[in-house]
Amino acid sequence: MGPRLASLLLSALGAALAAIEAFLLFRLFADVSLAPLVAGFAALLPGAVVLAAMVLTQMGLRFVSGAIDPASREDPRALKLGQRVITNTVEQTLLFAPALLALAVLEAARAGTLVALGLVFALSRLLFWAGYAIHPLGRAPGMGATATVVLGTLAWALWAWLGQL
Repeated sequence: MGPRLASLLLSALGAALAAIEAFLLFRLFADVSLAPLVAGFAALLPGAVVLAAMVLTQMGLRFVSGAIDPASREDPRALKLGQRVITNTVEQTLLFAPALLALAVLEAARAGTLVALGLVFALSRLLFWAGYAIHPLGRAPGMGATATVVLGTLAWALWAWLGQL
């Protein structure tokens, strides 16, 4: 099996995992009662914690390795990998956060649904980070899971917005 097919299959596995997580978490948090916008902002906290952990890990690796100059091309692999993971997580967060908040306002989605989406996003980013540290193909399940929750939330928010026009 070639790397592209392996990546595709691993991404599909991650997407399926995200769907299962979302289903289970929707049920678990069904009774959460917060105002929709409050729940939307609260739902962003798990992803922010994961991003903070990534940044702190990167800072620690830079300190321990003695690679003080981030512009140096001689950074160890772990530092290069960590920076790529952080960059990708920031990019995904910039897509997810406004979609989640728009969904909270436009759809007045249940608080538990928003919290579940935030947790699936955070778990997906952890899966991406851990998988990438193991092997470049290992990032595919986390990316598939992230794409599922981000694009699903974005599509749902867009649908809600179009329904308001």
